[in-house]
Amino acid sequence: MDYAQCYDRNIGLFTPEQQGTLRRATVTVAGTGGVGGIEAATLARFGVGELRLIDPGVFDEPDMNRQFGALASTMGRNKARVTAEMIRDINPFCTVRVQEKGLSNEAELREFMAGSHLVIDAIDYMGFDCKAAFARAARSLGLYNLTAPIPGFGTLLMIFAPRGMTLETFFQAPEDPALWPGHQIRLDRILGPERFGGLAAEFLRGKRKTLPSCAGAAALNGGLVATEAALILTGLRPESAIVAAPRVAYLDMLRRSFEIYEATA
Repeated sequence: MDYAQCYDRNIGLFTPEQQGTLRRATVTVAGTGGVGGIEAATLARFGVGELRLIDPGVFDEPDMNRQFGALASTMGRNKARVTAEMIRDINPFCTVRVQEKGLSNEAELREFMAGSHLVIDAIDYMGFDCKAAFARAARSLGLYNLTAPIPGFGTLLMIFAPRGMTLETFFQAPEDPALWPGHQIRLDRILGPERFGGLAAEFLRGKRKTLPSCAGAAALNGGLVATEAALILTGLRPESAIVAAPRVAYLDMLRRSFEIYEATA
């Protein structure tokens, strides 16, 4: 197979030189379940040359409604490993590195993501300590960190610039890292009541065990996050135009709305 032929339809949106930049780019994705898998796969479709995937989890039945690698044949298998296999089939020119154990140690994360041009945090929102360690490692390497949960029928894109507001400040984390494992991320404060929805509010109050999510929002997320990453990598999205925290971008298919606004957690 020929790389230029495989990604010929990108040309016009990207110059040949920009496509070459994508081929030389390395992106680390932490979490390859609910949204990370489809984000990584979409980056592979863009022609990104190296993806580094982290996920200690395995696929199970509740993943079937939205997760890219969740198939009847992949139940019980490691999410990062399955996603890597699919990506190699999607983009045979892509080098894929896999870390199957969870990396909550900042030094280990820094070592794994070193050489990346951008990182994506798709870590479950129940694990703030892991998200904070990932964000700190990215910051120490001067990397943009993109993260985007899928509340309701939409997706909320948050970008943390290496010299901008930190993830810990944005989410009002305690100063003592020992308290981070129990820190609850308040998406309701970021979204506001009109965007957050009643079912999600019940989850925060402990009346629901899980946060509702759907395939449409996950697919939307993959397109939004991967496209933003590709625009940043190629320079089509200049640094001055990046919507970084405390500003966020929210796309809601139920309300048919797209908003950019300043949020506080």
